[in-house]
Amino acid sequence: RSDPEKPIDSLQEYDALKLRVRGDGNRYKFTIQLRNGTRYQCPFDTSPGTLQDIELPFSSFVGLSTERANEVDYYAIPLSQADRSDIAFMNIVLSKFEFNGFLNRAGVPGEFSLSIDSITAVAKPAPQIVMVTSAAVERNARIETKEQRQADIPIVQLNPQGILNWKYKGEAALRDSGLTYSVIRPCGLTTLNETTEFALDFVQGDCISGSISRKEIASLVTAALSTPTADGKTFEVRRSEAKDAVSEGAASRSVILQKLQSLIKDTDRYTTGLPILPMAVDPPAEELSKEETQQVLDDPRVKAQRAREPESQQVAGRADDEPAFVVYRDGKALPAA
Repeated sequence: RSDPEKPIDSLQEYDALKLRVRGDGNRYKFTIQLRNGTRYQCPFDTSPGTLQDIELPFSSFVGLSTERANEVDYYAIPLSQADRSDIAFMNIVLSKFEFNGFLNRAGVPGEFSLSIDSITAVAKPAPQIVMVTSAAVERNARIETKEQRQADIPIVQLNPQGILNWKYKGEAALRDSGLTYSVIRPCGLTTLNETTEFALDFVQGDCISGSISRKEIASLVTAALSTPTADGKTFEVRRSEAKDAVSEGAASRSVILQKLQSLIKDTDRYTTGLPILPMAVDPPAEELSKEETQQVLDDPRVKAQRAREPESQQVAGRADDEPAFVVYRDGKALPAA
């Protein structure tokens, strides 16, 4: 435990703590308590007899109740957003229990040992570039046969002028640039209900369709540019289609930051079963014929979208009971023939 009589330097300009420890296979918790009484903890696991470097992002610390030991305060300001300039003390405790009193089933009974070599504060880079592309670019890059394309959603079938391929190539170039980045893939852009606050779905693996406004995307971009938890992540986003999706605060900055934190880095997709990002390839050698294009535009989902937003620049969409998607061509509706 830190000396309560000695002030702790401000951690406001940092994003994480880095520990070098030699443990015993137990789980421990790092505690930070602010002078206002708010307490936060972050668990970490150790390997027996092994010197480890362990990073604890402030975004991973859990706020605890000031009245009941070990109980989570679900309304506490996240430590990553709290004032970390006035810290009362820090300590490390053996994790006999998980949060809310649940038993730590991985605990090793008996004596314990944790040797601390160093504790340092770390500043993590936020994305230098946030690229906005579109949903369907990844699923398009996975297409190998004409039959697969015909079985996919209309925007993938159309892929006008190979736009999905070129957008995905842009993503690949950014990932190879060495810059810190985040890639946001909005579903179909909509002009409907632009002043209404919707909950947003953040998904990875390019398996959704839907709609979202430009204003909502702008909020995402500014949030992603400000937080290290967005670095190295690619995700699709849409307005939630749940019946209770509309509510005040549903897409607040705090909510957005929490959702960004929960996403998986592109390099770690394999750890969660997400599809590995495919290679970027050139567009199909042959575009659809006029007849094939018209067949796609006659799809009920396309007609439903046009009926919902006849004055919009968007085309294509969903049937009333299906997710939405959008087709673009030079900012104008794709001609029917």
